[in-house]
Amino acid sequence: MSMETNQRLLDKLQQDLSSAGAMPLYLRFNASIRQAIEQGVLNEGDFLPSERHFTDRLGISRITVRKALACLEEDGIIGRSRGYGTFIRQTMSPTKLAYSLADVKGFSREVMLQGRRPDTVWISRERVIADRQLAAKLELAENTAVYKLKRIHFIDGKPMSLAVSYVVAEAIANVEDIGLSLYDYFRLNNVEMGSLRSQVSAAMTDEETQHTLQLKDPMPLLIIKQTLFDRQKKPIEYSESFCRSDMYEFISED
Repeated sequence: MSMETNQRLLDKLQQDLSSAGAMPLYLRFNASIRQAIEQGVLNEGDFLPSERHFTDRLGISRITVRKALACLEEDGIIGRSRGYGTFIRQTMSPTKLAYSLADVKGFSREVMLQGRRPDTVWISRERVIADRQLAAKLELAENTAVYKLKRIHFIDGKPMSLAVSYVVAEAIANVEDIGLSLYDYFRLNNVEMGSLRSQVSAAMTDEETQHTLQLKDPMPLLIIKQTLFDRQKKPIEYSESFCRSDMYEFISED
């Protein structure tokens, strides 16, 4: 790697790591390296600076650097050679996620079935009062308490969508027990899931969503509004997901 490329990479990392947000530092580092590859800052065969160099120049711990690099190595993005260092194994050509709007799998299970690695970073989990519009969507009385769940979905360390769910209170025993997947939580707690009703629209990113999804420039988003019903056709969850249009391919049929 040339000194110029080295400096461009370090400048990018410094900027990305200094941005505020709930995402763990190692995931921000991971995502920044991936973006550097996509943007042509890094190319196949380029060597990365040493762990110590990253630590000294960026003011972060070696544990953070090692965690991020371990994820990149696991996904085949980088390689390590004793005596030479860490290098970019391949330039990334992201494949769109084929996501069914009819199947009640959930994001994480859909991603794993396609041989990729899902992750979730939680922004907030709170109990809120449903206004008239939300209460109508969940077929509840106005001012009923529901859970509002806000998180970022990742694929292979890359932020893909911002999801906001409103869940009827009876479906959640302990909101802190929800891990990677809300739908897996439902399955483990015997919450019956029947069918999904979906609506798709498009809009440009606003400043907040652009920052949350670590997008360099504004881009079109696919906005997926879904209602999950139980087998008696009673709503359990209403959600709105703001998805990168370049990374999703939605399928409406079963």
